[in-house]
Amino acid sequence: MYILLVCGSGASSGFLAQNMRKAAKKKGVEVTIKAVSDTQIEDYLKEIDILLIGPHLKHRFAEIESQVVPHGVIAMLVNQDSYAVLDGEAVLNEVLKYNK
Repeated sequence: MYILLVCGSGASSGFLAQNMRKAAKKKGVEVTIKAVSDTQIEDYLKEIDILLIGPHLKHRFAEIESQVVPHGVIAMLVNQDSYAVLDGEAVLNEVLKYNK
């Protein structure tokens, strides 16, 4: 599974992606997780399975989702509370529940 995590600049999402990778390793889950700016989504559309969108981009969710769904990508909004504390395990668990 290839997950792309996007936020405004890619900085805070980088820390969350790192924590998600640690959680995936603990669980034995094969996953690639990359964090980038929302302006780079198109660069990854052919590679990703799931697009996680930072909660501060909630106002753009419908627009972004309509951009990725035709490519077979699932778009999900990251929970604000999990994002605020960079809880990679909680975010990964949400993805795993949704992706089954």
